[in-house]
Amino acid sequence: MTRLFTAVVVFALFAGVTLLLLRPRGTRVAPVGPYAPLVTTPAAVPALRAALGTSGCTSSGCHAGTPGEGEPWRSAYSVWALHDPHSRAERVLHGALAAQIVAGIAAVDPPLPIVPAPENRACTGCHAPLAAPPAGGIDGAIVGADPRAAEGVSCEACHGPAGDWLVAHTLPGWRQSIEREGMLDLGDPSVAAARCGECHIGSPPTADGRSRQVTHALIAAGHPRLAFDLRAFRAGLPSHWRDPAAFAERAAAEGGRRADPIEEWSLGRLAVLRAYLVQAERQSIPAGPPPADGSAPAWPEFTSFDCYGCHRPALVAGAFSAPSPGIQPIQPPGIPRPDPLVWALLESFVPAEAYAAVEGARGALASRWSDPPAPDTFQGALAAIDRGMPGAADWLRALPPGEQAAAIAAAADLRAWGEAAVALSALEAVAAQAGAGDRVAAELAAFKAQLAFPVGEGPDGPIRHDSPHPYDPAAAAAAVERIVAGIRAGASRP
Repeated sequence: MTRLFTAVVVFALFAGVTLLLLRPRGTRVAPVGPYAPLVTTPAAVPALRAALGTSGCTSSGCHAGTPGEGEPWRSAYSVWALHDPHSRAERVLHGALAAQIVAGIAAVDPPLPIVPAPENRACTGCHAPLAAPPAGGIDGAIVGADPRAAEGVSCEACHGPAGDWLVAHTLPGWRQSIEREGMLDLGDPSVAAARCGECHIGSPPTADGRSRQVTHALIAAGHPRLAFDLRAFRAGLPSHWRDPAAFAERAAAEGGRRADPIEEWSLGRLAVLRAYLVQAERQSIPAGPPPADGSAPAWPEFTSFDCYGCHRPALVAGAFSAPSPGIQPIQPPGIPRPDPLVWALLESFVPAEAYAAVEGARGALASRWSDPPAPDTFQGALAAIDRGMPGAADWLRALPPGEQAAAIAAAADLRAWGEAAVALSALEAVAAQAGAGDRVAAELAAFKAQLAFPVGEGPDGPIRHDSPHPYDPAAAAAAVERIVAGIRAGASRP
């Protein structure tokens, strides 16, 4: 029996090494290590070997162990399959809301054919990213019933197609070389936020032409709006990874690199901003040749702006009064403005050398929202972000914990719900970094509750309103003041 086991192991290693040696050299991915420029187009990355599907991960000796037993990676697949909403991403395409949405986007003049959501290229690029390439043109349906489509957003949708690295990531020292084989290091916040942002913010189409963006028309048809914060999303998912703080020493010994909470927040925010700029740049460029009548492209694409700049109810008294020094005034209702969920607290995470270019892009959007941006509006900001990515956390890190929290409070324009939401995420990171998470947990939870959308009664039962209309800026300011005081008090203790 021992000889048989030894033979199997030797054969597996031999086969894996052979596959790696025989793989065409042109299929390797450019490294996407810490602070590498983020990929912005499908053409920027050479084609990988085909995705294998979750069957390559489901051995009980690999990632399909019992949740809660052993290290988290041993049950990563089980946790994803049982508890992670990404595993149900394709299933929602078979529901009533999906049918309503595809009917809505087809209801134009002249009307378009209604393509069911599970086959619709406007849906499957994000809800079934590993599905077979679509047949026909851009409006075609996916081919047949690809079993990988039903997996939704599965392991390889986030970590990268495993054809090049499945064997390599089982070998000793794999952390030092795995990115060269195409596996993404999602422990790097800039890489993780860029990967998640491909669908949770928007990005160029997949290599086979499927859309990965949510337009204003899609939202009008019933699709939820997109908003993304790396730390908030990670906190809301069932963890199938190890807590970075709990294994930082081991990760370093294995050649890996893990970020602290402030770095995770800062790099995540900067990567979100970068993905947003790439998407806005694409949306401002006509999809085809200029119209014969000389008219402009279909801009503004309102998903580049704050939803509540137009759709929010009347603001509380005094909202249009002069803001604090350094805070931009809020435009009156009905005037689009850059989305604070993207642009809030720029000075807290945009490196000094990139700030002027980034602020210039924001100013161009705010002042000329009705005109298509000039081709170079975003290019300088994107280049500056790529150069400055390593310094994203430097400004906050240079301050003592109490001053970090005070700086966040001073920079946030709490008249805007979106800025308050970003401030909450930042204060959670500061508290975690300072070891004050338990000390201000109640205050953070109360602030978060103030930001929650209300639940009302719909025709089919309770429904959450897509609006923060009960939001009270004065109550938010008081909550932030209590959080800052709590962090300061903890930092002053011996």
